[in-house]
Amino acid sequence: MDNLERLLEYTLIIADDDPIHRLLLNIHFRELHLPIVEAANGQDLLELFERFKGKPIILLLDLHMPDLDGYEVIQLMSANPEKYKNIKTIVLSGSSALDFDKDWIHEYVYGFVEKPINKTAMIEMITEAAN
Repeated sequence: MDNLERLLEYTLIIADDDPIHRLLLNIHFRELHLPIVEAANGQDLLELFERFKGKPIILLLDLHMPDLDGYEVIQLMSANPEKYKNIKTIVLSGSSALDFDKDWIHEYVYGFVEKPINKTAMIEMITEAAN
């Protein structure tokens, strides 16, 4: 199976509380031809996890969201790794990677991307996450 076929098995979930940022990310990644769904907060995201239970997911996760932030989502995922093993998480944040100082989180996160994102680098990371 080549990289493109493997990538096409995934659903891309964009979890970000900023509707404009979600829209821009959605537009950026349409060329990947993946199903793309959006979550405006951590609670919406948990509902999507149930909806796509067991299916491969690439998650673009904003750390700073209402209701349940990205850190809390990662804590929930890390508390039940078997349930969330099909999810590759890429953290998106306006905070510098240097501020991303919670060492425990790195074990559960595939990558970190600072906003504003570099589209080409981000597509490369998404493709790598799927392989």
